[in-house]
Amino acid sequence: MLDFHLLEQFVAFYHTGTLIEAAEQLHISQSTLTRGMQRLEEEFGVPLFIRTKNSIALTEVGKMAASDAEMLLRQCDNMLYRIRDFDRKSRTIMVGSCAPVPVTGVISHITSLSAGASISSELKSIPDLLSGLADDTYQLIILPYPPKDSDLAAAPLCTEHLFFYLPKNHRFANRSSLSVREMNGENMLLFQDIGFWHDLVIEKMPDSRFLLQSERYSFLELVRNSTMPSFTTDAAQYQQPEDERVRVPIEDGEFNVTYQLVCKKENKKRFRLLFEELLI
Repeated sequence: MLDFHLLEQFVAFYHTGTLIEAAEQLHISQSTLTRGMQRLEEEFGVPLFIRTKNSIALTEVGKMAASDAEMLLRQCDNMLYRIRDFDRKSRTIMVGSCAPVPVTGVISHITSLSAGASISSELKSIPDLLSGLADDTYQLIILPYPPKDSDLAAAPLCTEHLFFYLPKNHRFANRSSLSVREMNGENMLLFQDIGFWHDLVIEKMPDSRFLLQSERYSFLELVRNSTMPSFTTDAAQYQQPEDERVRVPIEDGEFNVTYQLVCKKENKKRFRLLFEELLI
């Protein structure tokens, strides 16, 4: 049985051409390398080296053996990488979400149900989530509506409703509800990292100008000190005291969503307990 450590030494000698350089590259002594090459030659049972008093070189057979040994080592490395990558992926659950609100609950439940699993999540656009699920970038995705693809399994996860967040002196502050058409054209504060909500708001209010903020603290300070309308949801944890702002529900159906937990049908058995535990 060939020793892979000896093959690595053999290939190092093949590339460097001298025992001294090969030994330095491998961080072993020259005498250890010399004994290793002798053992390897015995394993092959054919002359691999031409030896003189002060030098050693590969025979033509030795060059062929070294080339094949290098290819074998590369194949072994590739095999190890593929096996380890497969194992990592089998224990890694990647969750893609269209919005930040539903992610925390999903990850918490996955952690409790899948001890030892590595879990990652990220916000992406809906097209990116669907393509990522198709190519196995994600094992689970969260959408704001049920998918149309018959190869996907989905179940309702949680709800979220968007509100206009208006200063008490705003002309619509006393309304019981508002449509986006009525608010279109208003200058608005908007937090950037809210997933699909960001694109939906900009699409449905094309005449409005949005002051975007990507840093949470800065956004909250603007909401606290500005008279510009903003948005909040029934899931938000940062509403101002009631004497400063009021929440007015948005009437339009697109702003009242039931999130869907989605996976490939072929993987639903793997996540059966998760689906059962999270269903609303």
